[in-house]
Amino acid sequence: MIIFGKNEREKFEDIRDTLSDAVCRRYDEAKTYRDGKWVMFEPTDTSEFDDYMKLLAVKRKPNRKQ
Repeated sequence: MIIFGKNEREKFEDIRDTLSDAVCRRYDEAKTYRDGKWVMFEPTDTSEFDDYMKLLAVKRKPNRKQ
C-alpha cells in the first residue's frame, strides 16, 4: 500500500504517462481520504516492477546534502 498525499498526487500526475494502464487504473479506483489517496498494489510478477520503483521515488524525500 502506498498513501499519496496532496503533493505526491500531483507528482503522480506528472509521471502518469510513463506508468502502465494497470497501475493507473488501480490509482484511479482507489479511494481518497482526508489524509491522502490509499492505493493497494498486489504484485503478482515483475512486469510492473519499474512502475513501483517510480511510485516509491515519488514518496522519497530528496537528498538535501548535494
